[in-house]
Amino acid sequence: MFKKLGLLIGIGVIALVAVIAFNTFMATPNISNVAAVPAPSIDEMAVAKRLSQAVQIKTISHGVNAPTETAELAKLLAFIDTSYPTVAAQLDKTLINDYSLLYKWEGSDPSLPPVILMGHLDVVPVEPGTEANWKYPPYSGIIAEEAIWGRGTLDDKVSVLALLEAAEYQLKAGFKPKRTLYLAFGHDEEIGGEKGAGNIAKYLMEQGVKAAYTLDEGMVVVQGIMPGIKAPIAFIALAEKGYLTLEITATAKGGHSSIPPKETAVGKLSKAIARLEANRLPTALKKPVTDMFDTLAPYMPASLKAVISNRWLLEPVLLGQLGKGGATNAMVRTTTAVTIINGGTKDNVLPTTAKATVNFRLLPGDSIENVITHVKTVIDDPAVAITIKQGNEPSKVSDPASPSYQQIEQTIRETMPDVLVSPGLMLAGSDSKHYEKLAENSYRFIPMRFGPKDLSRVHGTNERIMIKNYGEVIRFYIRLMTNTGTPKLQ
Repeated sequence: MFKKLGLLIGIGVIALVAVIAFNTFMATPNISNVAAVPAPSIDEMAVAKRLSQAVQIKTISHGVNAPTETAELAKLLAFIDTSYPTVAAQLDKTLINDYSLLYKWEGSDPSLPPVILMGHLDVVPVEPGTEANWKYPPYSGIIAEEAIWGRGTLDDKVSVLALLEAAEYQLKAGFKPKRTLYLAFGHDEEIGGEKGAGNIAKYLMEQGVKAAYTLDEGMVVVQGIMPGIKAPIAFIALAEKGYLTLEITATAKGGHSSIPPKETAVGKLSKAIARLEANRLPTALKKPVTDMFDTLAPYMPASLKAVISNRWLLEPVLLGQLGKGGATNAMVRTTTAVTIINGGTKDNVLPTTAKATVNFRLLPGDSIENVITHVKTVIDDPAVAITIKQGNEPSKVSDPASPSYQQIEQTIRETMPDVLVSPGLMLAGSDSKHYEKLAENSYRFIPMRFGPKDLSRVHGTNERIMIKNYGEVIRFYIRLMTNTGTPKLQ
């Protein structure tokens, strides 16, 4: 009997190993038959100087309740008109809510659904006290070391000006699209985009526009970041995480610090925060992260390929490893981040309230309601109130098999033949959320090249883009306009 049992176990183990080996072996690279196209000739120093000038205009979004830099936005709008005269003369421009721009490039075939190409005009402020850490002043737009330096070179004046450069180039070349193209530039993306992109989207909906797809800022070309893959990878985000900011308020009796209660408001708040950080939301593998792993597994070392190709068995192992990282943890979890704490006014006065701001980035499939329920359950203290400051649900997940995605992928391969192309998940937010009702699919990608040290430049110190890479961004948009302007995409 024991011999038969041992034999059965042995057969089972062999069968399991065989299945794992088969799945690993079958994960082979998808060979592309897309050929590179000749790169259009552009004056890279001239386009770099225009981006430099735009960076010097301080279109800062300080906060939801802070005044908008309207004078600086007006300067940028005037700069755009004078810098791109063919765009100004030939495209139909609509000013939305005074400072957001919408250009319509009328196609010759109205039966074809339009495409909306996006960017935003505003930038985040520089954190006070960090100015001295910049190699070059953050709003100087200095061109040095073969790069343009300053706020907006990565997020996101780079998209706005590159799209305008591409449109100017195509118009001068006599390009006439069959499909209508929209260029949409909101002015307040960094504080949610409600007044800018939100109103552009409302205007387009009122016009009855139904787009084939939108393409916004988002993911980039990364190298040296994905474990086991040496080649650069162009990630096209199919979705972006949701955004939720909660204010956690603890209350207690005030009074003199010489006669403290057993638990102060600050103590209650600290306990609540500690509970939240010790009991984070669970990890989960969901689309589009699963799409990403399916695409990239064939290029990974055998050990990683085996785990990813056999998620039906090894998913807990994979989630355990991903949950230990920074960016990888954010791909598989609704994240929790305590960002602001306020409480107390004097060292010998007991505060009656203490407050913390906690920011969550929600995985697609998760919900604001679910996160709030989790927070209430974990804190489990009636003396701690929970209120919503700001929030939007995760985006829908766009289709990586659609003709729209294939068109973007084709354009990447034609203009950047050295890269792999993969679906991805945008961990931050974009203006795309305002356009979801307008388009079947929403994608997020800019062909900027990032190494391990470049991720911290976005919203951080020493933001800059290499001049050569900026030329690639412009050439990508030029080619995308050519590809998009054809009737092939339905």
